[in-house]
Amino acid sequence: MAGQRAIVRDLNRTRDKIFTAALTEFSAKGFAGARVDAIASRARVNKRMLYYCFGTKQDLYREVLRRKISQRVDLIESTPDKFADALLHLYKLGGTDRDFTRLMEWEAIDNGGGKLIAETERRELFEKAVARLRRAQREGFLPKQIDLTQLFISMLALVIFPMVMPQMVRLISGMEPGDPRFVRKRSAFLRWIGDRVSGDTPATSSTADKVNRRRRGFAAGTSQSKTRIHRAMQLTQLR
Repeated sequence: MAGQRAIVRDLNRTRDKIFTAALTEFSAKGFAGARVDAIASRARVNKRMLYYCFGTKQDLYREVLRRKISQRVDLIESTPDKFADALLHLYKLGGTDRDFTRLMEWEAIDNGGGKLIAETERRELFEKAVARLRRAQREGFLPKQIDLTQLFISMLALVIFPMVMPQMVRLISGMEPGDPRFVRKRSAFLRWIGDRVSGDTPATSSTADKVNRRRRGFAAGTSQSKTRIHRAMQLTQLR
């Protein structure tokens, strides 16, 4: 039994090494450009072991996507209902995954509009994300008239763009996407825009408070005026 457990542990460690090497290779070169020889070399295993653990190159790529998608299922399921919090949640946990972002960029370049590997799994993931937004909308965290599909696409654009176009971020802001200063500024902006999409803004609250104060002041002034008129009428009658 002990010997079998050791074999299983060794096999799992080998699989983890191959997975890590494959993620690096696929994110650097895409599915088409990645080579099984290079992945095996990175993992320090022979190709026969790689094929034994994962099967074909496409099977290995599918496994890489499956694991990354699994992480995003947890990310979606743990997303807060309040929109600004949800936007920050996606940015902090998903918008900084450089390897996965590069995988998606290579896929966009190489695929040419054909069927995607693990397409069904990914479609289901996005459907869960939109369903999550729909629940937030029902509970009053989002405006009723907003298009949730377009909203989710826009959320992805807001959180992923810095990783997709780091050179643009550097040219515009003078900072790298991973610079703590940029992350703080980006987070503050996402909070600001999230509050405005949901209608939960400090400015709105402040305006509402001013309106309420004016109404209370007007009501109080009207009441005082009525009291003064009433007293004047009483004095006139006494005379």
